Amino acid sequence: MAGATPPEVRKARAFLRSKGINTREIPPRKFASSAKELDRGFRDLLKFIMRLMSGGQGQSRQRQEVIYSKRNQ
Repeated sequence: MAGATPPEVRKARAFLRSKGINTREIPPRKFASSAKELDRGFRDLLKFIMRLMSGGQGQSRQRQEVIYSKRNQ
């Protein structure tokens, strides 16, 4: 996983807190590293995580394939 610099971690922490997300649920260092590795912004990464978390049994197979294909781009 690509390492995040301390300023990136601080930005990630501030972003997560501004969205009301507990930093114990999503650690800022991992969040910042993931955004950097995927070359995505914090907003896009959070949308992706929320889609995955809300998917569950009600999510169609077709929708899951779309999400996973976007992740692998």
